[in-house]
Amino acid sequence: MGYRKVYVETLVRFSTEGGMFPVELRWGDGMRYAVDRVKSFGRAPAHVSSILPVRYTCLFGGRERNLYYEPDEMRWFVEVAV
Repeated sequence: MGYRKVYVETLVRFSTEGGMFPVELRWGDGMRYAVDRVKSFGRAPAHVSSILPVRYTCLFGGRERNLYYEPDEMRWFVEVAV
């Protein structure tokens, strides 16, 4: 199975300790999805990226999905199966 990278608009909360946590993402068609909870985060490879992004494992409506942040590009993306 292959994947493609889809960049998404992401609303982010910054803590006083300097942490960055996604709160909501928006697809290109305008659909919004609230992040119910961030289960874990850290540098981890993605199927579609040559650089090592920060992977946030999140719950969206009870479903677990990975949301990635590319610090060099300052952009967020999800992997979509093709």
